[in-house]
Amino acid sequence: MSKNTTETKQHVIEALNNAIAETLSLSGKEMPNLTDYELCPILDIAGFDSQCGIEVTVELETVLGIADLTDNIFIKEVDSKPRARTFNEIVIAILSLMGVKQ
Repeated sequence: MSKNTTETKQHVIEALNNAIAETLSLSGKEMPNLTDYELCPILDIAGFDSQCGIEVTVELETVLGIADLTDNIFIKEVDSKPRARTFNEIVIAILSLMGVKQ
């Protein structure tokens, strides 16, 4: 991974973490200290609901300069069934939408 790609990935990680923390804070909830990026925000972060997901997505579009994160970045399909993405999988999905090669 090039330095530029590494910096972009770190920027996306920080943007996602900050957007989740700010959204939770605005709704009176606390952001847990993330030590494991294999957690699934919609399953593992107390108070993170579909409205939070929308707010985080809109914030990320603004911060990262992405016109439209068209898909639900928090969900992916596995064997034609929806499954919650981990924090790392969300970062990878965003990088892919940004055209950043891993």
